[in-house]
Amino acid sequence: MTRRWATVLVVLVLAALLAAGAGCTERASEDRCRVGDDDRLSIALAEGVDRHLEVLERTGNCTLSRAVFSSGGVPVTAYIGVPLNPAMGVVYIPGANEPVTGHRDRFRRYADAGIAFLYLDVRGNGFETPGTRTDLAAEYREFGRGGCPQSYRIIADVLRARLLLAEEYGLSTIWVVGSSNGGRYAAVAAAIDPGFAGYAGISTSGFGDLGGLDPGPRRFVASLDPSMYIGAISPRPVLVYHAASDPVIPVEDGRALYEGAGEPRTFVPFSGGHGIDPGVDADLIGRLTQVYGR
Repeated sequence: MTRRWATVLVVLVLAALLAAGAGCTERASEDRCRVGDDDRLSIALAEGVDRHLEVLERTGNCTLSRAVFSSGGVPVTAYIGVPLNPAMGVVYIPGANEPVTGHRDRFRRYADAGIAFLYLDVRGNGFETPGTRTDLAAEYREFGRGGCPQSYRIIADVLRARLLLAEEYGLSTIWVVGSSNGGRYAAVAAAIDPGFAGYAGISTSGFGDLGGLDPGPRRFVASLDPSMYIGAISPRPVLVYHAASDPVIPVEDGRALYEGAGEPRTFVPFSGGHGIDPGVDADLIGRLTQVYGR
């Protein structure tokens, strides 16, 4: 081989390597969702996400802001109530039919206790964040194509919400709290993200017996089932709140989820119906400030 052709060959090899590197960079710019042999989800978040915060109002010790961050190409909205010197933070995942307007007093109440409270506007709930109503059959088809179904992307949104609190407000102690179906997303997020300091599920449960499903659908549903994950949250604490008279998810189902958790764990019955209420707030704030208070 002549020196000229050897030089050409080297140039061609370097060009191929650079093209391959460019491809890797492009893939790294997207969230990667993977379900392992244990049927559990893992998510590698893309870097360099755009984020915008706008202060809406300041009332007493609470500053309420609206945040929009890019997640998988979708502008995700969150609302954050922050006290002057927060001791810790909470990422709250609502259930269906929980608009942010129903949480205005909650922002102030947590701020008064020194806790930053972030409400995540969940995809598919029909509010500000774009998304479609939950359709597990359609999501399974996306899963089968090797894609990242909406439920996985919601969990990625939860992980980004924690990063938002950590990076914008300098918080190292952040719990994830979820109500109803939001409690399911929150449990998965807590298990796969060790950055969360603890988990509280309110009026929530696992999916029950999956034995009747075919292997493919069972693998997909299991990858979203909080019962598959709650034991992995330990040794971080787990709180499960459930009302005996819950008209949507029976208390027995909530207790079954709790039984799968490792220590430290606490089952907290409350007087009420379905979902977060002031009594749950009071108990949760009391427990968090006892441990993390200023």
